Amino acid sequence: MPGLSRTRDRPRRSAPGPSIRWQIALAISGLFAALAVIVTQAPASLLDPVLSRFTQGRVRLAEAQGTLWHGRGRIVLADIREASSAAAEPAAAASVPGVVIPGTFGWQIAPAMLLLGSLDARLEHDSIREPVLLTGRLGELRVTPGSLNLPSVALDRLGSPWNTIRPSGSLTISWENLTLRGGRFEGRGSIELSRMASALTPVRPLGAYRIDIVGSGAQATLTMNTLSGPLRLEGSGGWDARSGLRFTAEARADEPEKARLLPLLGLMGRREGERFIIKIGA
Repeated sequence: MPGLSRTRDRPRRSAPGPSIRWQIALAISGLFAALAVIVTQAPASLLDPVLSRFTQGRVRLAEAQGTLWHGRGRIVLADIREASSAAAEPAAAASVPGVVIPGTFGWQIAPAMLLLGSLDARLEHDSIREPVLLTGRLGELRVTPGSLNLPSVALDRLGSPWNTIRPSGSLTISWENLTLRGGRFEGRGSIELSRMASALTPVRPLGAYRIDIVGSGAQATLTMNTLSGPLRLEGSGGWDARSGLRFTAEARADEPEKARLLPLLGLMGRREGERFIIKIGA
């Protein structure tokens, strides 16, 4: 039949031979191998824009070494006044005004868990006894308890009023189980400042202080108490995801250092009788 003859005469497409199939398979394997090398060797500096965005530019990573999955670097607490510009320039983390945390941080991230949508990481620091574990899924981060000891920190680069008082001292930061979820913070922590001093007064030390922080959803409460020293500070306040930090404290000077501390107190806040009122963010 005419239709059948035309069907028989139509040329057939020949299937790829074994050599062509092997070439295609090798090309695909090579592509995946190249992608694997690129991913596993991704530089540690890629964590800086991630950290900057997660903290709204307040925390940055500088002097990063190693890879995205296993590296080391230094943490910078950026000047709050310049947080927005810092977040817009991730490549300039080392030059961002702020406090450089003494010592280096090391981290290990499990790539396989990220493919499954989970985070499994370990964070280390020169002063942390045991590694801190970071786990969670998209939009949620859980942090195991830990403590960070910083023997000498200059706080004058944190902006007002720190740049006026120019304080320095030792910090111990400790925390319980923390959960960060969608901009919300759940957990407890504390900051102890000891051997505090100021470049504007010869009185040393000024004292030791403790700040307790309790996070509850989109808000956190802060309470400050004096542990020792002639400069007495008592205050309270809070942090809100929308309005930021608002804190009010009262400062007093004990005898016999009262006369020598009055000039410093005058720079710290507004005088009301024997006390001086310090306000941050209000």
